[in-house]
Amino acid sequence: FFVLTGFHGAHVTVGVIWLLSIVGYSVLGGRKATRVLSDREALSVDLAALYWHFVDIVWIVIFAVVYLIGVGVT
Repeated sequence: FFVLTGFHGAHVTVGVIWLLSIVGYSVLGGRKATRVLSDREALSVDLAALYWHFVDIVWIVIFAVVYLIGVGVT
């Protein structure tokens, strides 16, 4: 249980830092909201979104395994 949640927590932390860095780059970099992203910037946003959704899916699986299936195991 602790190893699963620890690894998941580490990945959530990485994802939050990644997303905050994208937001920080956008806000502090003086970017206009209507500006078109470069290919590299668009790829970074897309990869961060895919990573975040993967972390969400893994959380659903961890929850199902630990709490729902693990209820009968004592």
